Amino acid sequence: MNLAARLAQRSIRVAVSECLLGAPVRWDGEHNADIWPRELLEAVFSLVGLCPEVGVGMGVPRPPIQLIGNATSPRAVAVHDQTLDYTDQLASWRRTVTPSIADVSGYVFADRSPSCGLTGVKVHAENGKWQRVGTGIHAAAVASAWPELPLIDAEDLRVRDALERFAVAVVRHAVPDEPLAEEAILSELATHW
Repeated sequence: MNLAARLAQRSIRVAVSECLLGAPVRWDGEHNADIWPRELLEAVFSLVGLCPEVGVGMGVPRPPIQLIGNATSPRAVAVHDQTLDYTDQLASWRRTVTPSIADVSGYVFADRSPSCGLTGVKVHAENGKWQRVGTGIHAAAVASAWPELPLIDAEDLRVRDALERFAVAVVRHAVPDEPLAEEAILSELATHW
């Protein structure tokens, strides 16, 4: 099947943090659907929603979590009760969803989320200070398990150049045996955008 047909049929799948698709699954029962150009990706790709926090049984609404400790190996704990530690469940949840995302060609994460943020997630030190130097627990597990998979935080897609680079990377991941020039991919995407 050629690229034009694949994009028209939206046969290329991209995993997305479910709150970005309008599902009220955030800790406070809200969503993040309005922070990124979802309609552009939906025009060419089939979006697969996933929420690791709901997936591990945390429910909605739920106590918010935060990352604490070392930025390279933080723990995900409840903000108001640090004995509630969800790190291991969030890190291993990717194995549960592997069948659902085995054939995805990209992943869009909810930025700054302690479970799904790819970059700039707050990591709290014991003294109460924090820095935006972390990666969400689930996002880190996905990046480790599938290092060749194009990954991006949703917020970054608001910059047109980043959106186009991500879409090109997704297409190339989906059709690795077809050497498609970037200009050809962008031209085909433009017919849908």
